[in-house]
Amino acid sequence: MTDKSIISLREAAAAYAEAVRTTQRFFDRLEDAGDPSALVEYATLVEREKEAEQARLEAIEAAGFEVPSIDESDPDN
Repeated sequence: MTDKSIISLREAAAAYAEAVRTTQRFFDRLEDAGDPSALVEYATLVEREKEAEQARLEAIEAAGFEVPSIDESDPDN
């Protein structure tokens, strides 16, 4: 049986990947970068990506993964 922290990590990684794909799809259909509604939508998408990234990083930490050479939060790095 898979550890709960690994399941959470998988779910968080999938949610982050989906947030990034959603932003990518936004750019695929973007016609006018100066459109105020497009800017609002983009700001919302960026915030969702940030939230998903934070959840992914927290899940990584909770699962015990640490790679000091690339972990920016490592104070010894």
